Amino acid sequence: MSFRIERANTAHVQAICTIERTAIELFREHRAWPFYSVVSIPPEQLEEAIQQGLVWVALPDDRDEPVGFVWLDTEQGSEVAGIAEIDVLPEYSRRGMGAALLEHACDWARSAGYRRVDLGTLADVPWNAPFYAKHGFVVVDKNDPAFAYARARDRENGFPDTLRVFMSRTLRQR
Repeated sequence: MSFRIERANTAHVQAICTIERTAIELFREHRAWPFYSVVSIPPEQLEEAIQQGLVWVALPDDRDEPVGFVWLDTEQGSEVAGIAEIDVLPEYSRRGMGAALLEHACDWARSAGYRRVDLGTLADVPWNAPFYAKHGFVVVDKNDPAFAYARARDRENGFPDTLRVFMSRTLRQR
């Protein structure tokens, strides 16, 4: 299947929220479900990120409706961008869209002058940490002060710290 990656626009907000809620269902049997079942993307926050140019969507060539997205967070500072969220509809998984979205976000971050991309994910889910490791991310010490903001946000949202692993990818400047 061929697809394209485009910068999201505000007309994509509802589709992105639907993608997130659909992808979350994959965690129904996971220990993180109580957290995931009650947390969702605030549409107004997503709109703001879209207006800042920090969200991209994957669109099959035969559709104009997104089936995946990646959202970068640049609040961590001038040298680090974060993957705030990346999801693909389950029926479109294992077709390279997630990898393409991830690489697109890393390429954008590199060209914007960021030196590193960080993320937090579940350690024990095959399509999470192992996926990112395959794409150059390495597990880092979550007690590093660089991750204090993300850990505090997790605590505020009631996410169990024991389930989270933080990963980082150094961006080689070209």
